[in-house]
Amino acid sequence: MIKKNQNASLIFHIIRFSVRLRKNGDSITQKYGITAQQWLILLLLSKDPNIIYLQENPQDKPMLAKELATAMDVSRANITNLLNLLLRKKLIRQIADVDDKRRKRLTLTEKGKIIIIKLETERYKRNQRLFENYSKIEKEEFINFIKNGLAVIKYDLGG
Repeated sequence: MIKKNQNASLIFHIIRFSVRLRKNGDSITQKYGITAQQWLILLLLSKDPNIIYLQENPQDKPMLAKELATAMDVSRANITNLLNLLLRKKLIRQIADVDDKRRKRLTLTEKGKIIIIKLETERYKRNQRLFENYSKIEKEEFINFIKNGLAVIKYDLGG
């Protein structure tokens, strides 16, 4: 039978935390008619400096759908569906790449920028409440824990 194991328990706590973060994000975004996943796309397009992908892959140009799929670790089909919804809601728009007109880059519309600004206030408030009992050092240690874990997982997956 399976024995109690602190490492396995830690993984299940991380999974539960992740699920609850997604639900929390959805509760914030639903009043604007978007999901947490769609919000993440808007944050990526707004070049949120807190996003790991953007720290590791600085963007000079607006992003391509392929780059968004990589950043969010989702399939190309999934990102296409998400982008089509955001295009219909007029939160993003496609523009031709200056070097290759066949490639479409994505930018926020004014409506998308307004939603980002409104959501930022709520995100800040909820993040403050979530982390108010932790010191700056504890938060840095947690970031390092996650970074190290991601590096091990990347190595295990052959990347």
